[in-house]
Amino acid sequence: MQVEDFNLFSTEICSFKFSPQEIQPLLDEVSLKEKQIKEVSKYFNKMGGVNNYHTDYANPVKLQEYEKLMMMLGNFFMNKNKTFNIVNYWTAFYKDTSYHEAHTHAHNLENNLNNYSSVLYLTNSGGTKFFSSNYTSAQKNELIKSEVGKIIFFPSSLLHSGINDQSGERIIISSNIGMYATS
Repeated sequence: MQVEDFNLFSTEICSFKFSPQEIQPLLDEVSLKEKQIKEVSKYFNKMGGVNNYHTDYANPVKLQEYEKLMMMLGNFFMNKNKTFNIVNYWTAFYKDTSYHEAHTHAHNLENNLNNYSSVLYLTNSGGTKFFSSNYTSAQKNELIKSEVGKIIFFPSSLLHSGINDQSGERIIISSNIGMYATS
C-alpha cells in the first residue's frame, strides 16, 4: 500500500493506493454483487435518480472485503492518534458519459457524525472534480482521475462532483467517516 498526502486549495487530502493483491478480493465481491446493487438502485432511479447512474446509497449492500480494507485504514489513522468511525458507505456505477452533480457530504456535520468522506476507485474511468472553497483562489477546481485501488479522504464539506466523461464504466465506493484527533 502506498501513502500520499497532498494539499488542494489549502485543504489536506489523504490518498492511499492498495496493491493489486489487496484490491482484487473487493473487485471480485463487487462483481458478484453488481446485480444486487443495481436492483437496490432501481428504487432510487424511479424517485428522480440520474440516467446511467446506479447507487445503493439508500440501502447499501454489505461488502465484507471493503470493510476489511477500511479496517486496515482505520488502524493507520488510529496509529496517528485519530478516531476512525465509518458512518456509512455505498457503491455507485456510472455508465458512459454520466455524472453526479456537485455536492458535499456535510449533512451529518451538525450531528458530529462525519467530518470526512472518501472515494475508493474500482475502475480507471472518470474521476472526482473538487471545487475550491476559496473564491479568491486562482485555481477554481481540480480533477483527480480514477485509478483502480486508489482511495482519497477529504473534508465532507468540500464541494465535489463525480464524472465519467469517457467510454467505460466508472465504479466507486464512497464513505462518510468520523475522524477526530484523540487526546
